[in-house]
Amino acid sequence: MKKTPWMLGYWTLFRASVRAGKKLPVHMPLKEFINGCWRLAFLDDMVCRHELDGVMVKGEPVVFPPKKESIPYRYELFLEMYAEDTAEEWEKAYSKTWKRAKALRGK
Repeated sequence: MKKTPWMLGYWTLFRASVRAGKKLPVHMPLKEFINGCWRLAFLDDMVCRHELDGVMVKGEPVVFPPKKESIPYRYELFLEMYAEDTAEEWEKAYSKTWKRAKALRGK
């Protein structure tokens, strides 16, 4: 059986909830939550790469892993971060990232 992104997201969310000893804590439709986490991961990766391009930390430039690795990592991170939030709280986080991405387009 081929694993699709929504199956991987559900599985990750399920594992996190089992580890925490809780039921699935999503307070919005699961498919919407999973798709939103993918979009948020992509936007956040784009914003961070643009904002930190050419920045030096302790004399060394900031280096990002390939997008193929960083976007799935961010996706799993957002699944765990926002799993217990309500739809309104998640929407605030998403709109904040969207505004940052939109501001970059204007530059």
